Amino acid sequence: MAALLLGAASCGSEATESATSSAAASGRAGFLSERFADAAFQGNTKAVEEMLELVDVDAVDEGGRTMLMLASYGGHSTTVRLLCENQANPNLKDVNRRTALMYAASGPNSHTVEILLAHGAEVNVTDGDEGYTALMFAAAEGHADIVQMLLDQGADPTLRDIDGESALKFATDQNHQGVIAVLQKAAKD
Repeated sequence: MAALLLGAASCGSEATESATSSAAASGRAGFLSERFADAAFQGNTKAVEEMLELVDVDAVDEGGRTMLMLASYGGHSTTVRLLCENQANPNLKDVNRRTALMYAASGPNSHTVEILLAHGAEVNVTDGDEGYTALMFAAAEGHADIVQMLLDQGADPTLRDIDGESALKFATDQNHQGVIAVLQKAAKD
């Protein structure tokens, strides 16, 4: 499931338009060059800090991904914190309608998830075509600590994707026993 997150997509989504219009209002570039996107993806905090003088914090690449999404996917918590402190919007969506929290939850990036939640990331947002939530991404990848963190912040374990599958189903399909235990406990509480 994590591999699906960074799949290629075309531009033109509402998220792209929203991010580029806010960039235009600030007078900074609204699209990330490959160099800028790579710096965020690799967690090069120094380069990202320098970029913030040249591009809007919510500028997007060709897939509608912001620097925050790219840094979150790699679990680069120092870069994520820098971007959040510079008012990056954790709830923007890429062309697949995925958020930075979904990117972070798909990897073993609990510290990054914690930072995003502290900066207002919404936990029950669903993505575009599939209806996945951050909780589903974390459950499918077997990240029990992130599943618990999301539940503690109000993630709804009863939400289902377009196929009617819940986070528990994703965890069960992958035999992630730790996640299954966390979700079953949440269902009892």
